[in-house]
Amino acid sequence: MSVEGAGPRQDAENGTTAEAGGEDKVVPEGRGDVRGISDLTYRIITPFLSDPLVHRCVQVVLIVLTAVCVVATGVRLSALPLLPIPLFAVAYYALRRVRVASSDRLLVIWSSTLLAAVVVGFWFLSVVGTWVG
Repeated sequence: MSVEGAGPRQDAENGTTAEAGGEDKVVPEGRGDVRGISDLTYRIITPFLSDPLVHRCVQVVLIVLTAVCVVATGVRLSALPLLPIPLFAVAYYALRRVRVASSDRLLVIWSSTLLAAVVVGFWFLSVVGTWVG
């Protein structure tokens, strides 16, 4: 077991270090102590987002969703199913930026953009399906 926040801390008033007091919580050790959202990002999310297999799968999903939009245009005889394609293009651009992200911060930002564009595009695809149908 380890103590969260263990070690000397600096007092804000006089700039001296003080020993950690009794207000620290004991946290169980697992795969490693995750002490906040930044630690979670560095230890779990960032390696997952950097995986080339994940990039390939997301690329396949984007291609399939775009193909569904194109096929639905021909089947429905309407141009409305083409409306989500710009969102999928934004998602593809974000995917390309994720692959070359130089820092963890950029990786998380572009991955969030990618996720938002795919989710909104998929939602928009379902809304267009109800409009046409």
